[in-house]
Amino acid sequence: MELVVSDSITLKPLDISHAVELYQVIADSRENLSQFLPWVDNVIDVNSTKRYIYERLHSGKAGSQWFAVYIKDRLSGVFGIKHIDPDSKGAECGYWLADFARGQGVMTQVLTKIVPYIKNNSHANAIEFYCLEENLASIKVVQRAGAQFKDYQKQTSIFLANKYQRLGVYEIKLRA
Repeated sequence: MELVVSDSITLKPLDISHAVELYQVIADSRENLSQFLPWVDNVIDVNSTKRYIYERLHSGKAGSQWFAVYIKDRLSGVFGIKHIDPDSKGAECGYWLADFARGQGVMTQVLTKIVPYIKNNSHANAIEFYCLEENLASIKVVQRAGAQFKDYQKQTSIFLANKYQRLGVYEIKLRA
């Protein structure tokens, strides 16, 4: 299902047919994306981009939905409802944007549509975002959407961009 966010922003179901365009977006934004996203180093060509898409679409995780973010008909990133935990009813979401799309309030606008979408179309009680502690831009976006810092993930830190970082959990409560 396609979600219209604004006159210029649309979320389209992610599909293997996006691989060529998505690979170019990742390649053009690789330096910035690799600072916070561990999968970037594994996306090195169109075939590995197809694998990236396939793994997300066929994760087998409950409630999983993946969208290609389009700005004025240009693929600009990905938004995912990674899964909805059947026990805790927490919906884990993640996203990334190309360099050319950052700093324009795109994800803030996406979240104004996706939060009610998840609330109205799932059994989720909360939405969770996992942000590396130095990913200040993403933290600000989720906080603008109403997310509160919950805790740091209990497992060990993630080594990325030549340093260890903790993974913070930010939560938007949907229901009491």
